[in-house]
Amino acid sequence: MEELTWARIALALAIMVAASVSDWRSRTASDLYWYIMGVGGSVLFGAQLFNDGESWIYLVCLALITIVFVDLLRDRRGMFEDGVNVAPLLLYVLTLLAFGFLSLEHFGEDRYWTMLSIPLLIVFFFVMYQLDVIKGGADAKALIALSLVFPIYPELAGLPVLELNDPAALTILPFPVLVLFNGAILTLLVPVGMLLLNVVRRDLRFPLMLFGTRMTIEDAKKKHVWPMERVAEGKVRTVLFPRSDEEIDWDSLQGAGVDRPWVTPKVPFLIPLTLAVPFSLLMGNTLLYLMGA
Repeated sequence: MEELTWARIALALAIMVAASVSDWRSRTASDLYWYIMGVGGSVLFGAQLFNDGESWIYLVCLALITIVFVDLLRDRRGMFEDGVNVAPLLLYVLTLLAFGFLSLEHFGEDRYWTMLSIPLLIVFFFVMYQLDVIKGGADAKALIALSLVFPIYPELAGLPVLELNDPAALTILPFPVLVLFNGAILTLLVPVGMLLLNVVRRDLRFPLMLFGTRMTIEDAKKKHVWPMERVAEGKVRTVLFPRSDEEIDWDSLQGAGVDRPWVTPKVPFLIPLTLAVPFSLLMGNTLLYLMGA
């Protein structure tokens, strides 16, 4: 149903744009955004399952995995922290039993694989976050919520613009994984933007001009930026990729006579992830297209 596809797209874009604005302004995004997006996506998928006349066990599995999603966002004791935390333990056992019954009754059906993809994607993004491949907690939560919004690849007439020799190849990557992949590609636009800005300002120092810009220390203190210059052993040294956990010492730079240091903006990855949703819909899997699939 194309109406449900448009509803999913509208839900994802509305929430992710709002969260991105919040992340840009304060470098925080409330979990409320992900609750709304994940639960809303689950309701839309549940409506599709009901409309298609699917077995009751599909709806039970969807309800349980949605509660698991909500539980993942909560700050609570671990299941075996300070004894046994019965409620989450029971939830996860029931979820495993429900998916086990689903496998016995409907293994191999197209809808079965769609339903199974939701917990697999949740685990995938959770592990990626634990391994520090996905850096921000908000980024991981957004991708996990997208797993509930887009358990089915969103297919619309005339899209994507880039046509593949084998149209079925488009769905090789689940849509939330494609959003992650394309979001990483879109971050490459940051050096292009920095380059154009610095050319206009005539701040031409390679390679710093690709990764940052210059501003006064007074302005830098008010903005979400990292300095690309450090004072070490009495000398000003350049750092192309400053570490986020380093202490920022603007006073040392000022004392060394640096009034307009090079800085790099703290661009939240949530912003390119948000842009990647419409980009993925329009362009599809750009890597497969370049490979000539």
